[in-house]
Amino acid sequence: MNYIETLKALEDGSLDPRSFSHKDHLGVAFEALKKFDFFEASHRVARGLQQVTQTAGVPEKFNATVTHAFMSVIAERCAMTEFKDAETFLDSNADLLEARYLSGLFSKELLASDLAKTVALRPDVT
Repeated sequence: MNYIETLKALEDGSLDPRSFSHKDHLGVAFEALKKFDFFEASHRVARGLQQVTQTAGVPEKFNATVTHAFMSVIAERCAMTEFKDAETFLDSNADLLEARYLSGLFSKELLASDLAKTVALRPDVT
């Protein structure tokens, strides 16, 4: 399944949460941002991720802060450089694939907080 198909599956609720990796999250976000303006893309991705975590029985894993942060950085990088497709974007932005990418912006405590799961919080690491 390519990222366009994965985005469709995320939106229609048919995505299998067991096969949805961090890389898939980024590829789907890229495709959503190509198709919709920032706010619509963010809304669709966040809603889909909430549904996926609900389906997987782990709704507490959805994190508004993480989702918003990645949507923002992907949108920013796409505004600065044109990418042919999601694979090209991911190949050119390998730093986003690192699990620790957000640790330079957010403390572990903030990201793990209940508030971060429901509100897109600002970075707290300076």
